[in-house]
Amino acid sequence: MLSFKLSLFSSAVEQLIRNEQVVGSNPMRGSFLVVSCQLSVVSKKLSLIFHNPTSLQEQVASPLTRFAMTPKQSRCLQIILLSVICFFFTACSNPHTPSTQAEPFYLPQYAKGFWIEQSGDDKVLHIKNPWQGAEGVQYSYRLVSREDKEALTTSLMNIPVPLKRVVCLSTTHLAYIDALQETETVIGISGAGYVSNALIRAALSKGKVKDVGYESGISYESLAVLQPDVVFAYGVAGEMSAVVDKINSMGIRVVFLGDYLEDSPLGKAEYMVAVSAFYGKEAEAEALFACVVEDYTAVKVLAAEPTYRPKVILNAPWRNAWYIPGGANYLSTLITDAGGEVLGAREGSRESAPISLEKAYTYALQANYWLHPNMAHSLAELKSNDPRFAAIPAFRQHRVFNNTLRRRPEGGSDFWESGVVQPHIILRDLIRILHPDLLPEHRLVYYEQLAP
Repeated sequence: MLSFKLSLFSSAVEQLIRNEQVVGSNPMRGSFLVVSCQLSVVSKKLSLIFHNPTSLQEQVASPLTRFAMTPKQSRCLQIILLSVICFFFTACSNPHTPSTQAEPFYLPQYAKGFWIEQSGDDKVLHIKNPWQGAEGVQYSYRLVSREDKEALTTSLMNIPVPLKRVVCLSTTHLAYIDALQETETVIGISGAGYVSNALIRAALSKGKVKDVGYESGISYESLAVLQPDVVFAYGVAGEMSAVVDKINSMGIRVVFLGDYLEDSPLGKAEYMVAVSAFYGKEAEAEALFACVVEDYTAVKVLAAEPTYRPKVILNAPWRNAWYIPGGANYLSTLITDAGGEVLGAREGSRESAPISLEKAYTYALQANYWLHPNMAHSLAELKSNDPRFAAIPAFRQHRVFNNTLRRRPEGGSDFWESGVVQPHIILRDLIRILHPDLLPEHRLVYYEQLAP
């Protein structure tokens, strides 16, 4: 009966989620949708625990039919086995039961650079190849209770949880933390001008959050004063190793996150689950991520319906070269999922490669749309950079769009901050641009059409 009720509850919650429309003009989380997803996750887990149409006694009794026993002997053995099994399940349900064998806790659906295991009372976050070109590199961070002073003094790879004092060296890390509603734990960031999050900017203005500098210019003195529980860092081969070694020498823990290497838009977003383990909010993160996946998948299917696939030219000249992302690149994946075709993209490649300006102009003349023309805000600005741009059909038809609607004056862009946890909203933007009839009510959140 309990299993039946839980199954009905799960189905009802899923129906609520299907009926709830994600409003594209609001990039923030919809409270009803989030709660629905959280209830769905909880109800599914409970249903799986209790869903067993065969009674435990029948499961125990079935092997006994192979032995010649009197009914009384059989009944006694059943009682003994049932007692042992009940004891086993009680022990397994005890969160403090020690164990030396690690078991999978979370295996990502889309991300390639992390996974989480349960090892005794602790979780272990594994990060694989967290910088470009890394091979066979793995970091394993054990997340231990803040009260376990002995474990915390043993190794800098043991991280106190839940986190209370965090420094982020990338704005994407802020997005994951904000999605978990834990921005108050952030006490330091790198590059204040690149931060879009309103709560963090307000804390910066009040001195509650400090700017610790950028890359090789990081202020170790500031880190020493802040004494964070952890510094979330991104890996760059050769460049960050000396910085991390210096921070570690100060007794400060550093955790690498390789989210920027993920080419799948959903893979980038899935890192919110990795970060959630530091706060004990895995269930909430899984619920939020499930909602992102559901909406992304639904609008991707919608964009696949038209047979017409508009051709897109990406970027603009940079130092006498025009860079085109590979077909497996993050941006190319988004445009493909939005029902477009990236001209010049090398199939299967994730790298952006330079092509000659002459070749790029050939592609541009074929393009129906022009996206991401560097940091240009207007067609006049583009034309002033190169008068030949005025001959491009997308330019003449005012079909030039940039992901700069939420750009900071100092140069930071919320597309690369909150956008990493909201790929479904970016996808809606792109579908609205490339196939305007499919989402006529959607208002652009991250993109803007370049004015004349």
